Amino acid sequence: MSTSESSSDPIAELDALTSELANVQRQFQAGKIKKEAFEPESKNLLERISKVEATAFAVARKNESNARQLRMRSYNDPTVQLVLSHLVGGSIQKLDPEFGVDRLPLYTLKLENGETRPVDREVLKRMADVRLLTETLFEKMVFCPNCNSPSNVYARFTCTNCGSIDISMSRMIEHLNCGTIHQEEAFRLGKNMACPSCKKPIQRTEEYRLIGLVCSCKACGAHFEDPAYRYYCRNCKRDFTLPKAVVVDVFTYALNKDTLVEAREHMGVDALMNLLAKAGFEVKSPGIVEGTPKEVEFSLVLTKDSKTLAVDISQSEKEVDVQPLLQLYLKTLEAKGTKAILAAVPRLSDRARDLAPHHNITVAEGASIPEVAQKIIAIANSM
Repeated sequence: MSTSESSSDPIAELDALTSELANVQRQFQAGKIKKEAFEPESKNLLERISKVEATAFAVARKNESNARQLRMRSYNDPTVQLVLSHLVGGSIQKLDPEFGVDRLPLYTLKLENGETRPVDREVLKRMADVRLLTETLFEKMVFCPNCNSPSNVYARFTCTNCGSIDISMSRMIEHLNCGTIHQEEAFRLGKNMACPSCKKPIQRTEEYRLIGLVCSCKACGAHFEDPAYRYYCRNCKRDFTLPKAVVVDVFTYALNKDTLVEAREHMGVDALMNLLAKAGFEVKSPGIVEGTPKEVEFSLVLTKDSKTLAVDISQSEKEVDVQPLLQLYLKTLEAKGTKAILAAVPRLSDRARDLAPHHNITVAEGASIPEVAQKIIAIANSM
């Protein structure tokens, strides 16, 4: 089926689009496609891949079969590997959001070396989509429908008559001992409270109760109990009501115990790091390499004797197919000049093995992490 057609299987469509993008990239590198044709075509494919990915993860929320397929792919993502390693092996069992000066929710991993690493909300959401993590509602936030930001959104309580925000609001209090009802200000004596009618000091909250508000508008003089309310964005200088607002759910993320056993079986990064470090390599995970136009992230980056090698790890129940290979190929194009290895456990599919030489991908495959580590060491030493 042509990738221009809609597919009932978003994962199959995603594979086809990724393959098409890799082919276009390869032709451009070989000089078979000119830059003016390559740039719009690759941009179009990347946009389509993003849309199909969103669809695939949305379907996975309701379809365990799709969720499982995407989980197998997610284990190959360096950020997913880092989040799982942090939650499985660390003392922290959940990730609560923090809020910066822009009031946007942030999630941060605290690494063993004392450094912190931010994690994109979209990564955590997709991990929840495929049941690697669970979501617990932490807060609901109001975003401006115009600039899609919460940073300068304020609740505005307004006069029910003229709409002015210049209103005063006073709480009404009933003294339970004598039944007197007055505004709270009448009960206040500095930091203390006393009934304005019977003059008895009020020392405990059980001696009175709040019965509501009384509001008055300084603009038009109207009096009312409950003010109207709207939201105002100071960025856009616009006000809006709740039905027009963008309400965003913010979650706490934790490990999903239902998939924990499976996740442990596919977390080979730490074991591989230790084996390579023992062989004398400086190892960083995730490995960050400067690329064009942005940094490129690999599972690992190895350094030894001024030589640098990037590694992506892909594990599967039976065999690793072409998708991780194509994704690694696209990374190597962004991180120009970086030599990379695909570590495949337990083996590559025949199709992927045939395709690897055409994309100049070096492969280290083995039935176990130690076997793969030995092959990576041999490849690195022969460079």
